Amino acid sequence: MLLLALAIAPGLAIIWYIYHKDIYDKEPKKYLLVSFLLGMLSTLPAIIIQTTAAAIFGSIGSASSVLFYAFNAFIIVGCSEEGSKFAMLRLYAYPKKSFDEPFDGIVYSVMVAMGFATLENIGYVMQHGIGTAIIRMFLSVPAHASFGIIMGYYTGLAKFNKEQSILLFAKGLILAIFFHGSFDFFLFLQDSIIVRPYVSSGLLILGAVASFYFAVRFSLRSIKLHRELSRIEYEKRQQQG
Repeated sequence: MLLLALAIAPGLAIIWYIYHKDIYDKEPKKYLLVSFLLGMLSTLPAIIIQTTAAAIFGSIGSASSVLFYAFNAFIIVGCSEEGSKFAMLRLYAYPKKSFDEPFDGIVYSVMVAMGFATLENIGYVMQHGIGTAIIRMFLSVPAHASFGIIMGYYTGLAKFNKEQSILLFAKGLILAIFFHGSFDFFLFLQDSIIVRPYVSSGLLILGAVASFYFAVRFSLRSIKLHRELSRIEYEKRQQQG
C-alpha cells in the first residue's frame, strides 16, 4: 500500500496545484476525471508503438550508436507518448464548451498527462521499489506535467486563434516531444556502451535535470501568461453577460 500511495501521490499533488490555479471558471470535475482516465488509456497506443519499434529496430540495450539513442528518445518514445496524450486532449477536451478560456488548455492537458504519468509510475514503483518512487516523485512525474503544460499552453492559444490553430497545435506537440526526448535521451545514454566509458553517469543525469529545469521554467511562464489571458476572457464574458 505504501508503494502504491507513493506512486499515486505526485500526480494527485500536481493535479491539485493546477486545479487551484484555475481561478476564473473551473472546469466540470467529471470532464477532468475523464481526461485523467483517457491519459491512463493513452499509455496503450504508446506501448504498442514502442513494442513494435523495438521489434523492428532492436532493443536499446543492443544499440551501438548515439544516433540510435536519440532516435529512440525523440522519435519512438517522445512522439508515441506525447502524440498519444495530444490525441486524447484534442479529441475529448478541446471541443468541450467548458473549454472557454486559454488556461483550460493547460488544465485539461495536465489531467491527461498525469493520467499517463500516474499509471506509468505505478508500474515502475511496484517493480523497482521505494527508491524509484522517491526519484520519480521529484523528477519523472513533474517532467510529464511540464510537457503537458507546454502542450496545453499552445492548445489553449489554438482555441482562440482558429486561423493559426494547426500551427499552434504543431508547435505545442513538437515542443513537448523535444523536451520529453531530451530528458529521456540523457537517461538512455547511461546504458550506452560507447558513451559511458567517456561520460560519467552523474553528468548524464545532470543533462536530464537541465532539460527538466528548462521545461519547468517554460511551464511556469506558460501558467502565468495563460492566467492573465484567462482573466481577460473572463472579464469579457462578465461584461457581455
